Amino acid sequence: MKLSKILYLLAGVIFPIFIGSLHTYVHFKELVTPEIKSYLQKQISLQGDQQSLWNVLGVVSVMMGASFIVIGILNFAMLRNLSKTSTIPILAIVGMMVYQFSVIYVGYEFDAPFQFYGGIFGISVFLICLILTLRENSRT
Repeated sequence: MKLSKILYLLAGVIFPIFIGSLHTYVHFKELVTPEIKSYLQKQISLQGDQQSLWNVLGVVSVMMGASFIVIGILNFAMLRNLSKTSTIPILAIVGMMVYQFSVIYVGYEFDAPFQFYGGIFGISVFLICLILTLRENSRT
């Protein structure tokens, strides 16, 4: 039980907060430049409205970084509220596994090997958490 909580803390709290913070830093340091803004002024149709690629990138990029941080904070709150004898909720583990599948997809679809292999690593960690939690739940 302790090992699964440590692994969940690592993959469900520390990694998302670190990656979200790093992503947000890179967004404001490297993506928000006049050169990139002028380059991304091409208009595309999105849900029937014309949007510049700049606006689409800005919304997606900032929200992605913030979402990673929020996922980490919510997972921390969940872990903190568990008693020492409680196991991690199966739904929380499965939810993080779904999240890792989306990371793998992004890595594959958008030629991003760090995301692809990071997602494989993450899903492996959550799979171990799931197995350990199911084993512990079967004992009680």
